[in-house]
Amino acid sequence: MISVANFARQSLLCLLCGAAIGVLGHNIFNSSTKSSLQAPATFDFPPQVPLADTQMLASKPLAAHTFENGMVATGRSYRYPVTTSPTADNKSAAIDIEIRYITDGVANRPTMDALLPVFTKIPVAALKPATMKEKPGLGFYSLFVDRQTAYFGTCINPQGITTVTGDQFHANSNPNPLTSGIPLQRFLPWLMGKQTFRDSRCLWTLLSTPIDPSAPDATMKTLETTGVNWIRWWQMHFPAA
Repeated sequence: MISVANFARQSLLCLLCGAAIGVLGHNIFNSSTKSSLQAPATFDFPPQVPLADTQMLASKPLAAHTFENGMVATGRSYRYPVTTSPTADNKSAAIDIEIRYITDGVANRPTMDALLPVFTKIPVAALKPATMKEKPGLGFYSLFVDRQTAYFGTCINPQGITTVTGDQFHANSNPNPLTSGIPLQRFLPWLMGKQTFRDSRCLWTLLSTPIDPSAPDATMKTLETTGVNWIRWWQMHFPAA
């Protein structure tokens, strides 16, 4: 028969072991490796990204942004014509796309509300809850308007769905190993100190186009279709770890 003292001792040991495992698990999945902080990863975006039913007009690199923890976000802008939605001056409107490679989504939350003021002058108030949409099999994205310009924003992840909020990103980049399995392709690099165990990278994307006052619904539909095509292309061409 277990005495009260032994029971208390065993309970305390179990509690301490559980706490230690919890701390170890948190560090494995969420901490950055020393090597990744010393040599921030970057990505050279391709000069051309082909999209269905359109021809790219131009592209150029965006200025790199360095976060407080030393991580560097490289980026590039792309422009595509919108021949189905002429502007008031009878010229074809364009869809402008800005994409940035976020390598540490744990420290630098790649959510729309967190990075919108970092990379743009768009007020966060434009991101009302009603602007977020979900497409089955693809994920979440925000479709919103500010000063007669329509925007489509999302975070394209290396696996799973696209995300908008922090909770969505955390759940997607840190899946349950009991149901999703252990990411073995990252286990050896983690042991060697080359990368984190958890893949918290993101391609932060923002599309924009001026709204055609005579056909605002058509503008939003065209922007959304282009955004979905953009996501699908990058899901197949996500940067290698």
